[in-house]
Amino acid sequence: MSKQKKYIAGCVAMAILSMSHTQAQAQDVTDEEQDAKLEIINITAQRRTQNLQEVPIAVTALSAEKIERSGIHDLTDVATRVPGLTFSPFSPGQNILALRGASSNDDGAGTDSSVAVFIDDVYLGRVSNVNPELFDLESIEVLRGPQGTLFGKNTIGGAINITSSKPNTDEFEGKVKATLGNFGLKELGGLVTGPLSDDWAGKISFNSRTRDGWVDNVFLNKKQKDDDAQVVRGQLQYSGDTFTGLFSADYNQLDVQDSARIPIDTGEPGDPAFWATNVPGSYAELCAGRGPECSAGPVDGFVKKAAWGVSSKLVWDFKSGELTSITAYRESENDWNMDSTGTPASPLPSSVFGLVNDDIFDVTEQFTQEFRWVSSIGDSIEYVSGLWYSKEDTDRTECFDNDPTPSDCTPDADGGLTDWYRQVNEATSYAAFGQFDWELDEQWTLTLGGRYSYEEKEIDNEAVAGDFVIINQTFSNTVKDDWNALTLKGSIAYQVSNQTNVYFTYAEGFKSGGFAAAPQGIEFTQPLDQEESTNFEFGFKSDLSDLFRLNAALFYTEYEGLQIQTFGPLTTGASFGTFQTFNAGDANIAGIELEATWIISDNLILSGFYAYQDSEFEETNIPGTAFPNQEGQDLIRTPEVKYNIDLNYYIPLDSGAEINTSLNYRFTDDQRGELDPWAIQPKFNLLDARITWTNSDETLDVSLWGRNLTDKEYVSHLYTIASSVVAVFGDPRTFGLSVTYRFD
Repeated sequence: MSKQKKYIAGCVAMAILSMSHTQAQAQDVTDEEQDAKLEIINITAQRRTQNLQEVPIAVTALSAEKIERSGIHDLTDVATRVPGLTFSPFSPGQNILALRGASSNDDGAGTDSSVAVFIDDVYLGRVSNVNPELFDLESIEVLRGPQGTLFGKNTIGGAINITSSKPNTDEFEGKVKATLGNFGLKELGGLVTGPLSDDWAGKISFNSRTRDGWVDNVFLNKKQKDDDAQVVRGQLQYSGDTFTGLFSADYNQLDVQDSARIPIDTGEPGDPAFWATNVPGSYAELCAGRGPECSAGPVDGFVKKAAWGVSSKLVWDFKSGELTSITAYRESENDWNMDSTGTPASPLPSSVFGLVNDDIFDVTEQFTQEFRWVSSIGDSIEYVSGLWYSKEDTDRTECFDNDPTPSDCTPDADGGLTDWYRQVNEATSYAAFGQFDWELDEQWTLTLGGRYSYEEKEIDNEAVAGDFVIINQTFSNTVKDDWNALTLKGSIAYQVSNQTNVYFTYAEGFKSGGFAAAPQGIEFTQPLDQEESTNFEFGFKSDLSDLFRLNAALFYTEYEGLQIQTFGPLTTGASFGTFQTFNAGDANIAGIELEATWIISDNLILSGFYAYQDSEFEETNIPGTAFPNQEGQDLIRTPEVKYNIDLNYYIPLDSGAEINTSLNYRFTDDQRGELDPWAIQPKFNLLDARITWTNSDETLDVSLWGRNLTDKEYVSHLYTIASSVVAVFGDPRTFGLSVTYRFD
């Protein structure tokens, strides 16, 4: 702990020196020299609209302009632009989010993510559904640290709050955007919105994107890592004197090829023959001398996803306060089949092709209801209170075999070679919450809040042990358990000046227990304990002038009972492995996050962030694994250093048109991908650029853009299998032309 105390003291000193130095620099530029000023960013991190600079929470807010300019269409694009956030997709159906060291990678029917995602205040359950298409958005807010009071469910590490644009109630308008790019990229999207009557307005928006695969599978003689996504959203809004209602419906569809897993050597392979060139038919032989654009997985894998939902947000404005009701129903169907080894020849037991064929099918139905009351007491106290309910039913089937032909995932579908299991889980959650802000005087504000959460789960397990080695026992049973917690929050904020706020926050988070995926036998179906987190955070938010903004957060978080899944050998050097999901014990993380925006001139804006994280497991108890003692080791998916530099240069033309040039550089440090000591995801950096011409009446944009311009080969996800490491790589250099036309 002495190391952490020195680290925290150093970070405080660095933050204070940075603020002082920057203030001195900012004073050299007067308002008379420039007309540009920092914009006010409004967020809803405390369930009501507030200025970002006045909210005592570490929040990164991406505006609609930023989302558009950066070409963001999923959480992969968001993660590298936010301090502390990583996104690691095993496949489009198995998404792993981590924020400030908190993550859960078990994708079974009985477990949840430790980072919650909300769209228009609607919670997205299931890890297969937390990465929706991001289009037609007003903002993306990433709330860092536990949000156990106002957001509640599964926000151990934080929450991602996504808000779509709303219907235009004043006038008719529309937009069409078309994009062409390399690898056959074709994208078309648009929207139409406007008033339908004095009280009603509507909007319909859509986006369709297809792209050829950029990985050449030389074993199957086909392309992989393609893209094929369609999404549509419709909204109706009623606006009365004291009542507003927003009614929404959306549909998302994804149909893509395999993610092209590739065996790699990160320095300490447990089984060198896995990729050795002297193994006939191995990946190394088939793809010799080629990079990640070559794959050799023998399974013709795929991902097919379909999700739809309806919701209503009803708001009554009374003299005494505002009552909000949010009702939502969502349903999803996901089917994916993936090869896990990335090679047709490996030393796996009972192997004909040396492969692991993993086929998954799940259906989820989710209903949520939330009531919120926002009001005030006198002139000094504002408060939010509410009730929350959710019911989620998931039916998930998974099978493992070494048949290169995808099966229908039924017991004994291919002559007894299939290990098969099915989980049907019913989760019901209840919560009551409240939080108030009390202005003690003109400078001091006290915030206190709490949430009581109760969740119960009942799961039906059924497993059939085939001739494979993952499911070792044929059994069926039903298990039921419940968990509850009171999570508290307290914050004191001090307004140093009209431009600077300092705060200290204490916050707790809670995630219920659950049931492990792919249990080897009936003894592995016992419930997991709940996760809990406690966060201490000091921060300041300061507009040091009209031209320079500096926000900082210094935090220390303690985790208890982190739920982690690993797939690996039970003994070092074993030829294969099994799934293990467990409460890994306690852990902690300390860090500092700096975010800044500097308007250098009317035409030039520099922004970015720097984040440092120091994490470690404390007491660990991981029985039945090759590495049971993780004490002192870094948390998984927690890079020590991340930073982002964003440069925007605007060139006004005599015609009234404008040219906007942007450069974005992002760095992510080494991070652990699994508990195995050799499973290290290498550091990487990415460079993007865009140049956009906008005509004088702002109805037409023409953009030339490029992403990963240096063509960096980087790993977006890795895992261990057969004492070796298999990786999924991120996209290579891509470029294209986008044209946007707006009309009214």
